[in-house]
Amino acid sequence: MHILLILNPKAGNMATARVALVELAAILSGHTLEVALPTSATAAEAVAREAVAARFDRILVGGGDGTVNSVLPALVGSETALGILPVGTVNVLAREFRIPLTVEGALKVALHGAPRRVDLGQANGKPFALMAGLGFDARVVADVVPELKKLIGPFAYVTAGLQALAVYKSSQFRISMDDVTVTVPAWLMIVGNAAYYTYELALSPDARMDDGLLDVCIFGEQTALDRVTQLMATAVGLHTQHPNVTLFRTRSLSISADPPVHLQLDGDHAGSSPVEITLLPKALTVMTPR
Repeated sequence: MHILLILNPKAGNMATARVALVELAAILSGHTLEVALPTSATAAEAVAREAVAARFDRILVGGGDGTVNSVLPALVGSETALGILPVGTVNVLAREFRIPLTVEGALKVALHGAPRRVDLGQANGKPFALMAGLGFDARVVADVVPELKKLIGPFAYVTAGLQALAVYKSSQFRISMDDVTVTVPAWLMIVGNAAYYTYELALSPDARMDDGLLDVCIFGEQTALDRVTQLMATAVGLHTQHPNVTLFRTRSLSISADPPVHLQLDGDHAGSSPVEITLLPKALTVMTPR
């Protein structure tokens, strides 16, 4: 087996990543292992493309959801399987696939698990595995200070979120799909390919990564109380019953906003609206638990 291990040197738990490297080297006696420590998303994509072109059997990614996202353009449509070693800050994709969060358990899945073909989303030509977020959450992602994230981990998002919550203004979202266009006042919109949004919080509880559909969740804002009541409902998993939360499914949609809003893909900032989002069916092979 020919394997490339990509380790993010800035990952939330780099000490664990080093353990992964040592354990993997021991496990892979008789196999070919190459290691890369790219210092940027562009570099990670480039080394992954080289591995795909060389027909590597596996690309193992040691990092968080952003590191995994950086190699997706190289893996789309290929036969090279992705193995996830969750040593990032939140590791939502690993949770979605029920991949163990320990290095030993994740390595076993990456090497000996079941290959599963799953869908990806694509926003303005860039693939994503989990979700595209527009509005408030993307603004929070943009505001997070990298040094603070390294210091306090996921609490950096909480800090940025609390600072932005009281002052963030909603936008008029213009959404077009299937020859229908609607305008909705909203402060947050998630186009999900997966059920989980963060940790064990499922914004689109019925979403499946192999169903050929994107699950859209819009947090509309008609009154001053909507934002507060939506957050309370989301915390207990009842946001789908809120009168100003809208959920629907589609294969593609166009989104613009007035004023324009930030865009995040899989937890990393990715520009701003407008955005064209489409589904890439069965575009990625992921190693998952048997």
